[in-house]
Amino acid sequence: MGDSEKVRFTTSELKGFNGRDGKPTYVAFEGKVYDVSGSSLWAGGRHMGVHSAGNELTGSIANAPHDVDLLSRFPVVGEHVQEEPEAQGLAQRIAGLYPHPMIVHFPIAFSTVAPLFSILYLLTGEASFEATSYYILVLGVLAAPVCGLSGAFSWKVNYRGKMTEAFRRKITFSALLFVVAVACLIWRTLDPNILIEGSTLAYVYLVMLLSLAPIAAILGHTGGRIVFA
Repeated sequence: MGDSEKVRFTTSELKGFNGRDGKPTYVAFEGKVYDVSGSSLWAGGRHMGVHSAGNELTGSIANAPHDVDLLSRFPVVGEHVQEEPEAQGLAQRIAGLYPHPMIVHFPIAFSTVAPLFSILYLLTGEASFEATSYYILVLGVLAAPVCGLSGAFSWKVNYRGKMTEAFRRKITFSALLFVVAVACLIWRTLDPNILIEGSTLAYVYLVMLLSLAPIAAILGHTGGRIVFA
């Protein structure tokens, strides 16, 4: 096949060959488009649960643990050509800095570490651990609104505000995390000795505090599914 006869795939056209719903499974590497439909490792258009077909994967494949020569086993069906980039607005340029991934780890980490220090207090009796748990909780509550706003911004710009099940779950658990964290913070602020006194209510407070960790884990997992799906 001569150069003039080669099929040329733009980035948007390539996305149509994602291996889903019976579609062929194509990937681009160093300007060439390969048909990997015959590989069991690309079943359903996904490879190792990380890479998705229908995309330009030069950087990803070059850094893969296997030899890139593996691609030579698959037929070349065309070449990948870059589309003229659209002029980016201010929102797109800000989104390109990935503000949400930079911020989201803080409230998730704080929500996990705060209950951990409370457990350390109960195990050791060291009051400084309980105080540390409180101050970390304060930081988590302060970081949560910034994280939520950055997430909403990225959702609107990068995903056009499309409401999928993953985004619905992320919004729901984000709200739940914030409500529980604020409730714990207010309670602990009004009664600084709630955990130290060891009353029945102390166990209610502790359960609420401990619930922050699994909620944060669900959020992290859902975010990963959104990014790598």
